[in-house]
Amino acid sequence: MRRYLEIKEELIKIIAEMEPGKPLPSRPNLCEKLETTRTTLDRAIQELEKEGIVYSKTGSGTYAIGILKGKVDTVENWGVIVPNISEDIYSLLVRGIENVACRRDVNIILCNSDNDAEKQKRYIERLLLSGVSGFIIVPIISYNVEVSNILYGTLLKSNIPFVLCNRSVEGIHAPIVRSNDFYGGYIATRHLISKGYRSIAYIAQTIYSVSIERCQGYISALMENGYEIDRSMIIIPHEESRHGAYKNMMHLLELEKRPDAVFCFNDKVAVEACKAIQDRGFRVSEDIGIIGYDNNIRASMNQPPITSVVFKSLEIGEKAAEILIKLIKNEKLNSNFNEYLYQPTIVERESCLGKGKE
Repeated sequence: MRRYLEIKEELIKIIAEMEPGKPLPSRPNLCEKLETTRTTLDRAIQELEKEGIVYSKTGSGTYAIGILKGKVDTVENWGVIVPNISEDIYSLLVRGIENVACRRDVNIILCNSDNDAEKQKRYIERLLLSGVSGFIIVPIISYNVEVSNILYGTLLKSNIPFVLCNRSVEGIHAPIVRSNDFYGGYIATRHLISKGYRSIAYIAQTIYSVSIERCQGYISALMENGYEIDRSMIIIPHEESRHGAYKNMMHLLELEKRPDAVFCFNDKVAVEACKAIQDRGFRVSEDIGIIGYDNNIRASMNQPPITSVVFKSLEIGEKAAEILIKLIKNEKLNSNFNEYLYQPTIVERESCLGKGKE
């Protein structure tokens, strides 16, 4: 255990015997009594201030707020960094982490990276300074290996355990819990084929590992059923744009051989594709089938409601938390292959019932 955490535990024992509002011994006295340095003591006291156990007055000293009856001697915190908690897949993932953390009396400190490398770097550094026991991170989408190595190299050097969710980071070896995106793309395309669609397109938001894996599943399903792969039906932009999915669907509708179904990278893309189809006077499902991915509120509220692949975010969050606990306790994982896959499923709605079917 880090020295400042040991000092923190000793301070908690002292404070537990004090009346709220009483001053702690002076810091020089505490350094002598606990046989520690001023720097280590100050860090331990800063932790206690954050947790509401003590408060300091400039020029006066540090005072006990008190330990609640039944309070545990130490408080464990995890740092959780996701791109955007407002997205359903991330809110469910965090809920899964919280389910496990709550049973372990662990607090989680939640941060939104907004898929920004510099912001994620600042959060990692701040959480390390705050003394978290471990991290669960959904990595930013990065096209630069050097940037990724800088981001996560700080974590590796700190020896603080961490678990990645949803996607890996090239060059970084850490446990990862994710959905099987290849299989998700495969079952989505196979579902469209089973409904009688024959000219199936794929639209993604931008090119990165997950969009490629889903595309590979899409291609495999087509090949398995003897379909020719038409590269003009595959749209994976190099950069994401605000209205890209809508414009890309419009582009597909202008092809001489337009698609009769589209597998969309996620439900956000699927909603935009539906709008483009309807704006051109076509019917979703009867003329062009649509299947999305993530099964979020956009899919269920759309008209018509969109069939979608379920990501299993809750289960991924729970598993990541369970793995982090083992890492914090220095328990060995079962295998050197520390990638944990969850198989997606499909929720059927009205967006791809079959051509001509209502």
